[in-house]
Amino acid sequence: MKAIMYVAHGSRLPEKNREFRAFVAKIIQKRPEPCQKIAFLEKEDETMPLVGEAMIQEGATEITVVPMLLFPAMHATKDIPEHVVSLKSRHPNVTFRIADTFGAEPETIATAAARIRDAKPESGATILVIAHGSASYDEPRIQMQGVITELSTQLGRKVALGMLHGEPNYKQVAAKLTGNVYWMPYFLFTGQLVDKIRAGINEISPNWRETSCLELDSNLATGVLRKIEEATS
Repeated sequence: MKAIMYVAHGSRLPEKNREFRAFVAKIIQKRPEPCQKIAFLEKEDETMPLVGEAMIQEGATEITVVPMLLFPAMHATKDIPEHVVSLKSRHPNVTFRIADTFGAEPETIATAAARIRDAKPESGATILVIAHGSASYDEPRIQMQGVITELSTQLGRKVALGMLHGEPNYKQVAAKLTGNVYWMPYFLFTGQLVDKIRAGINEISPNWRETSCLELDSNLATGVLRKIEEATS
């Protein structure tokens, strides 16, 4: 039996986990696999090992693991593959596949552009997009540079890039900006990390305006579905 495991980081805020479940439910409806479940990296009662074992007990013989993450850093590159290896060692007859992340998919970028447009920045305003980033992995930065290039094209204006972790550090980038600035958190939803960035931005200039984040927009589901198709085809 074919199955899909959607793996998210998880939030300490129950309402955010509920929003995530509602988002994944839209994806589940568009896939034919009879067994589809959600796992969290930071939720003890729905971990990858527990959910994987439950799937296999239900008869899953092919499991596609879908990282519900924007970019391949620690969780997608190390944590999720390690859990898959552990499950595989206990169930060698089960086939596992891991899909790619979806932060650089066209729908994700288009959603970010829409969030920025919704804020109605003036023609001379500077746009600063801030992503999670990584101090240990280069791929998030490389992918975000491509995202920024595409955003600049779609918006018809220059867009600056900053990272919470790794380079280019968002505070260092922000400190060099002058005039009217709009900043966008390139995150699936607001939470502690966005709060941390907001505090850092306010230290530099409390007058800068924040746009909405990606907010688990339903359009992102198309990008996730594409990654699933690529992994299963």
